Amino acid sequence: MTDHDLTPLLLDALGKRIGDTAAIRLATAIGKKPFKSATLNKSPVFVVVDRKRGIEIATDVMIRNRAYWPSRKESRRWVTWVSHTFIYPSFRGSLPVGFDWQLDDAALSARFERRIEGVQRAIRFALPPPREDLSASVELNDDGRPKHLFLSVAQERDYATIYPDSRPEHTIEGGFFAAWCALHGVLRKGRLDAETEDTLRARRMTPWTFFATVLGGLLWQGDVEPKLNPFCYAYAKRLMQPDDASSLHDVRQIFGESNHWRKADEPMTEDSWINYDRIAPRYSQRLEQWRRGEISSTVDHPH
Repeated sequence: MTDHDLTPLLLDALGKRIGDTAAIRLATAIGKKPFKSATLNKSPVFVVVDRKRGIEIATDVMIRNRAYWPSRKESRRWVTWVSHTFIYPSFRGSLPVGFDWQLDDAALSARFERRIEGVQRAIRFALPPPREDLSASVELNDDGRPKHLFLSVAQERDYATIYPDSRPEHTIEGGFFAAWCALHGVLRKGRLDAETEDTLRARRMTPWTFFATVLGGLLWQGDVEPKLNPFCYAYAKRLMQPDDASSLHDVRQIFGESNHWRKADEPMTEDSWINYDRIAPRYSQRLEQWRRGEISSTVDHPH
């Protein structure tokens, strides 16, 4: 089976730790040694390439999926997962239902959701996930045919994150944005209960406290209304056109600098509603500019 159809082994290994039996079976099937542990700072991603079989298999220590978060160590090694794989036309294995390497743009568009993504404006198609915790997509080559199939543990885009080892003052501005999202209908319906929303509106907790406790330090894609994901991602990640219509530039203009980049002897922006009120109108302004098309994402494009 492994000579002719690696797909079941790939699907079984995705999302598993590299020491899991499924991961070891996959490595053995392609004639490789067991996958190596990655390291968070130096090599967070480790890639095994098998050109003959038309696959690249990657392991990662940081997967932006709440079931895998946060990255952690056991003894001295980072817990490493089989995170994603690129599959190429030479791959000898079963393919997702409805997909074939000979399909062109029009044929794929008739079957799957078409998207234009990235600075290079790559044409991609979202395929049905092989299972609930995975995602699948196809990217076109310059000749209009599929370049590769991408299978991955499902991940969320991150807009603001409190990492386990981060200093609280370095994420104050993320708290401002999270509180603004909660108070201006950006969070998805049902994300907050009525009591929590009332507490926030009454300002009985600070913006950062809300971010750190109620949201658990994560303002990610699954927290916001899907239609506002492109705005939040571009604004938070400096992927807006023009570039100065992004969060970091607005923070610097209003507060002088982001806390993360301040020197040790510089005063930090404090977690307060007074400071929130200084920047919240800018968040609202950027959202309205985005809705009017005056600013736009460099990675999410009209189809």
